[in-house]
Amino acid sequence: MATTGADAAQHEGTTVSGGNILSMLAAMGPFRRTGERILADHGIRDVTAEGWYPLDAYVRSLDTIEAKMGPNTLYQVGKEIPNHIMLPPGLDTFPVVIGSFEPAFAMNHRGWAGVPISHRVTGPKSGVIISATPYPCDFDRGVIQGFFTKLLGARLKVEHDPTKECKKKGGRSCTHIVSEF
Repeated sequence: MATTGADAAQHEGTTVSGGNILSMLAAMGPFRRTGERILADHGIRDVTAEGWYPLDAYVRSLDTIEAKMGPNTLYQVGKEIPNHIMLPPGLDTFPVVIGSFEPAFAMNHRGWAGVPISHRVTGPKSGVIISATPYPCDFDRGVIQGFFTKLLGARLKVEHDPTKECKKKGGRSCTHIVSEF
């Protein structure tokens, strides 16, 4: 879902780390050149891990990938994120990992106004993550899965809370119920 109006104003001027974008390209595998063309169409070229790029352009690129290649590709891109971005130290238990999404976002984005991600622990290996980032829903789901897989080697069930809004349906956030099994 493209970001417009108040949502776009909230993160106008926000930049995203090159590592975040490189994860997209890594996840695209043999379609990397397609990803590079999509990024270039949105003004992002010559990506480096140390570089910072306009968040809006990156989100529009992800929207294009979803339109051309489908939600599963976005999910795979999201799963790659923890392999290419800066992460807070000490991420070794379920409660600590579920609480790491907002600090990791802050480390890899500059200029964001507000709290983009919140969480609630509901059990020793379960919780809720609420993402109010402009990233697409399936991308968020992949990021969540990727964090727990990389950091804990955990098998995770990630479900939308059907009683809450969803970015795919025009909502401003997605609420993910997560549990390790």
